[in-house]
Amino acid sequence: MPGRPDRAEPLARPTRELGQEGFAMRRWVLVAAGAAALAGIGVAVARSKGGTDVGLRRSFAYALVGVPHGPLGRIGVRMMAARAKKGSFYRAMAAELDLQPDDVLLDVGCGSAGLLVEQASHVSYVAGPDASEIQVGMARRRLAERIAAGTAEIVLGDAAALPWEDGRFSVVASLDSMKFFRDPEAALREVVRVLRPGGRAVVTVSDTAKAPLGSTARSGTLDALGQWYWSDADARRMAEEVGLVDVSVSLLPVFSKPLTVRGAKPASSALEEASETAPPVEAVVG
Repeated sequence: MPGRPDRAEPLARPTRELGQEGFAMRRWVLVAAGAAALAGIGVAVARSKGGTDVGLRRSFAYALVGVPHGPLGRIGVRMMAARAKKGSFYRAMAAELDLQPDDVLLDVGCGSAGLLVEQASHVSYVAGPDASEIQVGMARRRLAERIAAGTAEIVLGDAAALPWEDGRFSVVASLDSMKFFRDPEAALREVVRVLRPGGRAVVTVSDTAKAPLGSTARSGTLDALGQWYWSDADARRMAEEVGLVDVSVSLLPVFSKPLTVRGAKPASSALEEASETAPPVEAVVG
């Protein structure tokens, strides 16, 4: 009829004006709220049974963000991706790594390959292991072109038993993952093993947002969510004991203030010099 408004147009315009960003924000708010609700329900159930809720909380956190698996893991993966992007995690780590075009980069506990995709596209070769099948699947999809071209590799595996040969990488990173590793010291030894002589490593070992730098009260312990906490002194000790040199420890400038260890593998000349000055095996045994 003349003068009758088009009913379809008013319905379509608000959708376009809202845009993808608005829908994405609403989606992540709903996801976060759902995860929080599930956590609250789990804790309430545990307490209602008269027992401790620490084991339940650890299991929940491990499935959600430790080694994401199952329905919780699928929520956790998306939450972590949104948080990392908002907190500039990858940019902060890339600044520490000072990545160059000829670098061969390994990200231990690579997750969905955020660092490799967003900050290492100019690097000659990238690789990453992760213990979560969900994360590995996402990482492989995001790096599909580079994997097909032979300049990237993503594997399902254990950080304490990396599947690469000695001295494979010029740079090794680990961002927001080592705090969940069952044996952080074993993982650090593997970091050094796969580094080239003279190669550099930057790893975050624990979150310190709720503990002052220099505190040793809880060092070497797991918190209620199953995450390791290390003091800066113990983090330095671990790094030096596995063979890193020029070690420094400070906080990465992102919202969770993770304790970050930087170091290098001794250059070949230093390794050879140490070997030459070492006493003969017979002398040590005898």
